[in-house]
Amino acid sequence: MFDRWFPPSHDHMPLTWWRQQPVYLSAILALVAAGSMLLTALLGANALLLAFTHASFFREYHLWTPFTYLLVNPPDIWTAIGCFLLWRFGEAVERHIGRRAFVQMLVLLWLIPPVIISVFGITGIWSFACWGVSNLEFAVFVAFATLYARAQISIIILTLDAWVLAVILLGINALQRVAARDWTGLLLLLAETSAACIFIRHAKGELQLPSLPRLAPKPSKAPKSSKPPAPGVDDILDKISLQGMHSLTAEERRILDKASKEMQRRAR
Repeated sequence: MFDRWFPPSHDHMPLTWWRQQPVYLSAILALVAAGSMLLTALLGANALLLAFTHASFFREYHLWTPFTYLLVNPPDIWTAIGCFLLWRFGEAVERHIGRRAFVQMLVLLWLIPPVIISVFGITGIWSFACWGVSNLEFAVFVAFATLYARAQISIIILTLDAWVLAVILLGINALQRVAARDWTGLLLLLAETSAACIFIRHAKGELQLPSLPRLAPKPSKAPKSSKPPAPGVDDILDKISLQGMHSLTAEERRILDKASKEMQRRAR
């Protein structure tokens, strides 16, 4: 099914075209994220029914929340900026690594929050919720900075390398969460940005994921021959002296004749 939706032959091609301009998957996702601000505004407090928590999923059976938590985005300027980051920088990442790998990275970023929350909830260590697309959008920018570390990005009067800007923005985001004592947001932010960085490094061949060691097959033992070993000449001579010439088998006579001919050949 994955090959049918994302054929390898179209991996680096635009998803569609609009007014002779290529449109990639990242642009479609950015538009959906921007539209989710309108959805969140219309739903109001009911939008929290779309957020993911351990209790809502495992106890209240809100099975849709792993798929809808990304749509809970209150309208603000930072969400809009995140949509822009997803569109512009996500497109560069998608074109470089291909749509198939880009989708795999997005799926990884999408699954990380529910998995972490579920693990903490099941173990009873911590119970918290996740919603919104801001962490995923920023993780896509971190992926771009990992891929094009020296790319120049201009912000008003400043021009910074992509990796420098990513570190600055990550530090500001982390400090904001520490100041607000939002340990949930800090954990998920670090988890998603780390996953994006590791994924891109792996895609570039700079990082090899560990693999299970392969057990060497045991050497097969040669089957034991049921045929007894051929008797030696000395054994045959001993048998003749004890039992006589008539006691020899055809095989023993053949061995004796062969040894006799060999001795006659050497004597010549």
